[in-house]
Parts: sequence; structure tokens; C-alpha cells
Amino acid sequence: MARFSELFIQQVAQATDVVELVGQYIALTKKGREFVGLCPFHDDHNPSMRVSPVKQIYKCFSCGAGGGVFNFLMAYEKLSFPEAVRRLAEQANIAIPSEYDQQPRAEGGVNKDLLRRMMTFATEFYRRQLQTPAGKAALDYAHKRGLTDESIERFGLGLAPDSWDALSSAARRKGISEAVLLAAGLIIRREGSTGCYDRFRNRLMFPIFDLTSNAIGFGGRALADDEQAKYINSPDTLLFDKSGELYGLNWSRDAIRNSGRAVIVEGYLDTLIPLQADVEGVVATMGTALTDRHVRMLSRFANEAVLVFDADAAGTAAAERALEVFISQQLQVRVATIPAGNDPCDFVLAQGAGAMTKLIDDAPDAMQYILDRRMEQYKAAGDNLADRRRIIDEFLQLIVSSASYGAIDEVRRGQLAQHVGHMLNVPAADLQQQMRRLARRLPRGNYESSPPDQLDPGLPAAEATTDIPLSERNVIEVLINDPELFDTAAERIDPEDFTSPALHTIARHVWRLGSAGHLHMDELLAVEELVNLGALLVDMAAVGEDRGNYEPTLTGAVDHIILRRRQAEADALRSTGDDDALRKLTDHYRQGDLRRRPKIS
Repeated sequence: MARFSELFIQQVAQATDVVELVGQYIALTKKGREFVGLCPFHDDHNPSMRVSPVKQIYKCFSCGAGGGVFNFLMAYEKLSFPEAVRRLAEQANIAIPSEYDQQPRAEGGVNKDLLRRMMTFATEFYRRQLQTPAGKAALDYAHKRGLTDESIERFGLGLAPDSWDALSSAARRKGISEAVLLAAGLIIRREGSTGCYDRFRNRLMFPIFDLTSNAIGFGGRALADDEQAKYINSPDTLLFDKSGELYGLNWSRDAIRNSGRAVIVEGYLDTLIPLQADVEGVVATMGTALTDRHVRMLSRFANEAVLVFDADAAGTAAAERALEVFISQQLQVRVATIPAGNDPCDFVLAQGAGAMTKLIDDAPDAMQYILDRRMEQYKAAGDNLADRRRIIDEFLQLIVSSASYGAIDEVRRGQLAQHVGHMLNVPAADLQQQMRRLARRLPRGNYESSPPDQLDPGLPAAEATTDIPLSERNVIEVLINDPELFDTAAERIDPEDFTSPALHTIARHVWRLGSAGHLHMDELLAVEELVNLGALLVDMAAVGEDRGNYEPTLTGAVDHIILRRRQAEADALRSTGDDDALRKLTDHYRQGDLRRRPKIS
């Protein structure tokens, strides 16, 4: 897909107000010419974030996060730059130019925009049906399972009527084509004849939302006792793929981000009842095993996950499968077990939110959980030495795999070996030697060769901004605060004089925009190449504004850069022994001509 043009990006940036955007995510209070609020990028208790409507920037004076509208959306929603541009363009009702609008399309030419509108229509249709007399049985079931009217409204529950074509007929009356309904997975073609019928019938409907709370799919719970499939989900569509979506993440994302912990259950009501009881950070898989895509999504917001499973063989197997997925993503994982005969929904209703929270807080790490289960199997194996050997080898293999991906450190690995050795009356050193042998057999995975994560566009790019010369920083600080001084700087130095990689990149765009006569902060923050330097740009703007004295500061900084250049050039000529060129260079600078580079060739 082609990259957005700078003109289009600028148009989107200018149509987006930073105060309005940030205010969608955090509470802002006006203070003088700026707005203040709690920074969402660290554990903030005193309002550390400042949002400037004049400069269209935000900055946290505690953790250093900062930038413009694209930086904020990228950092908060964990989007790429093109995704942030597209999102803000849609919010500003700016049409995506045709050369960039290369959306995937389903059969019949249906794209994601059409599907989103269809899903919104279906969600509202099902919600209205729940409030009709025909919805009484569904409402009674929801109440019986513990949901309140407030939660039913909050979570958008609805009813798919007991009819073959209730939704499709309503859609046709609104001019929605059959192709859109099919692409959305809401109707099914009849086999052996023409026509279609509604996929969801006589079911309590659970809308599935993406991170921006747009409906992308549905789960339906059967209301008839004789229905074989108690739950069915939407099929995979352009919008919905259950192997990559987690139910409830739109409601739990902020709590997960704030605590660093996600709680993973396996069903709709197992998510909603805890959330209703203020047990935070709960999400669910939807009829599928936990996948690496699920974990990658969670790793954007959490550094730890707690799996809530039944205390049975199936729960143990699920925990082991999940741990293998978590290993590759370096996300810490713990396992909480619900007492036999309960699920999270029933447990919260019976024991209360406090008991559920304690169960989650006290959950052992996954390795300990699996070790305990394996020890139970080991004891049950009795005198069967082959089974005992297999059980121990499988567990040691799991430890080695976890360690190789950084999921557990050397100290924890040693602790586990000692624990196993103590229980089996086997020297821990022998177990560690066995683990070393197993480690040598492991293939080298993608983890060691994978590139480092892209720098977070909302936080200080420490790796790129260390050891910045003060003179170079002062030049940029002055120019972004007083662009009128650009010509004064440009006739004496240029971007090649900047030795800091970060400032060299910034300087190239400062010179480009300054030469065109439109050097403005909002334009710099809308340059894709500078997206990971947004926090540095904002910091320099703030520091420079506080310092003032722009002209003498610029003069002193430029003089220093030129003297540094002079010294470097002289050192280079001395190293070559070119005395004639060195003499010309010395004469040039002795004459006090610091306004241009010397011609010594």
C-alpha cells in the first residue's frame, strides 16, 4: 500500500484538535492557557500531563511522554503511524484518497467500512428486539444468570428473534444488500435452493467489540433447551477473527494498562459477571484455544496474565498449552483455579468480587502450577518407572523451553530444579545437567533473531537521544520556538553539522520546512520519520520556551558548532599531512569568516 502523502497527513493533523483527542481518553481540566490531566502512560497520582491547544502538543512532566495527535493515538492505542493517520482521518470525516484506500474486500465487493455499518445496524436491531415483548424469555435468562439491567445496557446485549429472516428482512427494508449480510456472517445461504436465512435465531446476543468499541461480531446463546449448540459465534470475516480477538478487551483495556495484568477466562458471562462486580481487567477467548495472536495483543497493554481455569485435567492441559504460547511473547503468566463445580461467573455470584480478586492475586506462577499438577501425576504413576520418567522429562523440557525464551530467569530455573529434586530425592545438580543437555537439542527460534520492538512514539526515545551535544540541541530548541531565526542559522550551518543521529534527522526536516517558509511544530510532529522523536521535539519546545533569549542562544550554539567543525577539519588534514590545505583552512578561520564552509581544495 502506498504511503500517505505529507500533504494528506498535514490535513488530518490540522483537522484534529489535541485537547479533544486526549480528552476522549483522560479527564482534562483547564489551567491557564493549557489543560492538565493524569498521564495515562505511567502510574500518575498528581496531574503531570499538560496539553496545549495553541501548540497542539501534549507533554508529561513526570515520565517524559509527549508529542502531537498522531503520537498520542499511537502510544495509547498501540497503532502504527498509518493506522493512526487513517483513524484520525475517519474521525474527521476526511475521505481517504483512492490511491490509499486499498481495503481488503469480501465476495461481492464488500469492504470493511460497509461491514462496520452493517454490524452497527445489527447490534441496534438485536438490542431493540430484547426490549420487545418477544424479548422477555431472553431478559429472564440474562437476569437469572446474574446480569443487571444496567449491565445488559452497558454490554449491549440483544435478542435474535425466533425467526428465519427477522434481521435480513429489516436490513432489506433499509436498503442493505444480501452481499453485505453474507460478508458480515449474519446470514447463511440455503443448501440446494435459492435464498438465505439468519444465522442467529432465538438467541441471547453478545456483541463482540474491537478496541474502539465498534461491533465486529456476535456470540449467541441458545434460549431453547433442546438446541444442541448452546453457543455459536460469528464466522471469520474481514472484521472478525476469533483467533485474534479477545472478548471484553474494549472494556478492560484501561484497567489492564493501569495494573499491567490481564485476567483470561473462557466465556462471555465469565467475563461480564466479574466486570459487573468490579473485578477489573477480565477478557475471554471465544470458543478457541489461546493463540499467539491473543498474547501479542495482550502484550501491548500487560506484562502479566492470570489464566482462570477449572481445577481438572482439562484445565491443566489448557494451562500448559497457554504457557507454551506465552513463552514466545515473554509475558509472565500465572494460573488461578476455580473450585470444582464452578466457573468464574458462578464463583463471583456465590462468593463475591473479593473472593475472586484474592483468587487472582494469590495465583501461583504457571510453572509452579504445572509442577504441582505433574507431581500429582508422578505420585499417581506409582511404580511405573516409564511414566515417572516421562512426566519428569516433559516438565524439565518445559523449564528449558521457558528459559530459552526468557520466560523464566536463571534464578527461577534453579529454584524449580531444587524443588523438583527435593520432591524426588534427586540432586538438583543432576537435574540441571539434564536440562543443559535438553537445551542443546532445542532449535534456535525466532526470538533470538527478532528485531527489537519499534520505539514507543509517545515515550522518550532514550536509545536515540543519549549523548546529544548541548549546542545542537540549543539550535533546534531556538528554531522550533522562533522560526524567524531560521535564515540566521541556515546561512552558517546545515544538517550535516549535527552529530547526534536523532538531531540530524530532526534537523533535515527543520531545514526542509524552514527553507519552504513553514517551519511549525505541528508540521514537524506530522512527519512520519520523526514519529518516534515526538517526545524529544516536545521537550525541546518546552525547554526552549522557558529559556527565551533566542538570538544570543542561537549565536552561541552556532559558533560552538562551527568551532567544532573547524577542529575536526583541521584534525583530518593533519592526519593526511596536507600542510597546504591546513594553511588555507587556518587562514580562512583566522579572518573570522565563520559564515560559510571554507573552500580549501
